[in-house]
Amino acid sequence: MKITVIGSTGATGRKVIERALDLGHEVTAVARRPEVIVPRARLSIRQGDVLDMPSITRALVDTDVVISCIGPSGNFSQSTVLSEVISNIRKNFSPGTIMSVGITNILAACQSAGVKRFVMQSGIGLSDGKELSTLNRLAINISGRIFTKAVEDKAIAERTVQQSQLDWIIVRPPALNDAAAALKYTAGPLSRISPLRPLSFADCADCLIRAATNEPTWIRKIVNVGR
Repeated sequence: MKITVIGSTGATGRKVIERALDLGHEVTAVARRPEVIVPRARLSIRQGDVLDMPSITRALVDTDVVISCIGPSGNFSQSTVLSEVISNIRKNFSPGTIMSVGITNILAACQSAGVKRFVMQSGIGLSDGKELSTLNRLAINISGRIFTKAVEDKAIAERTVQQSQLDWIIVRPPALNDAAAALKYTAGPLSRISPLRPLSFADCADCLIRAATNEPTWIRKIVNVGR
């Protein structure tokens, strides 16, 4: 299958590319700075900025499915654990409109390019918690009150996806980390996962690939993934 990954230089996006290539797919990586992506067999690299719809439309030529791993980026060095924590806090407090505007542009580009299937990486913090335990509902509620702007921006993006005519799937992981892939996780609509237990970027990537290439029962549904 021909898979296009938008947000391909982020932590999840890089793992999506690796996993898709390992599974034998043809992959197109779309990035604002394509020069930072290392060329590989069966990997095409194209320039595209989600805030510039014409560039995204040009990047979506000849693909079967689009996976979006976009999110706000920080300006802090990632050389230390502390700087990464600070960067993540900053991104959540000041997310801008990268999700709401970016996803809207990607959807329009998909329709223009004739792409039918779209997978969006979101977050479990958008859940209303009805499928989760009382403790986990409380955790989501507290997080939502702290990171209000980030939740609002991502909620707009999710609603826009759900209103589209595409065969969409929204994937909601908990917090993600750099642990090794286990390929042992829970995933599905209304799956009971813990937002307090991090999932690896690699396992999230595997779930996104499943959503893009298999899992017909997930189409036009929100999928929780975690442990």
